[in-house]
Amino acid sequence: MSIEKAIQLSNQAVSFLESKSFEEAILSSCAAMEIFQQSRHMAEQVLSRQGNDFIDQCILNHDKTSSSDQTIMDDDFIYEHGIVLPMNTFDATVITPVLIFNCALSYQLAARHCDDGTHQAFLDKAASLYQIAYKDQDQDLNTIFKFAILNNIGVIHKMLDRSEAAKACFDYLVSMMMIYVATDNCKYLRLVQGFWNNVLGDGRETAPAA
Repeated sequence: MSIEKAIQLSNQAVSFLESKSFEEAILSSCAAMEIFQQSRHMAEQVLSRQGNDFIDQCILNHDKTSSSDQTIMDDDFIYEHGIVLPMNTFDATVITPVLIFNCALSYQLAARHCDDGTHQAFLDKAASLYQIAYKDQDQDLNTIFKFAILNNIGVIHKMLDRSEAAKACFDYLVSMMMIYVATDNCKYLRLVQGFWNNVLGDGRETAPAA
């Protein structure tokens, strides 16, 4: 089935990212999106939806089997782990943002190894894809996923000298973290706690959450 092929290609892109084969990751993730787009109507007809925080659960499950080390380049923290989907996933509200996220991440990580012209083009492409993946997310669901997206967008803005846009992203993440700390609901955000490097490196006097 085309949906399964799309998921397979997207998961393959994650493997390419882990081996730092960024060009292959871009090709695989783009192919996954193209194939899924052709069969999207099949996924949209699924009546039963997977869990409300299913994307976050995929992130947590993959974290158990992979290194949790994060990349900090020039004091910038990037959430660099792609998201692996189970092959029996048929919920378009899950598949679509995950495939887009993996493609965006591929472009962002590949940008480090490009010349100046391609570097900016890849970062702009990544930012656009991240925004698409984020826009349809429910405010109260998939917290880790949304946190990772906003952090990575903020890093892109910073790398492209869009300081006000970067500050807006990081300020919003600080606000989110303060809410989760106040409600004792931040135990899973350890996966993205490296974002404090971006906040503090951006010249603000904000202390990391305990």
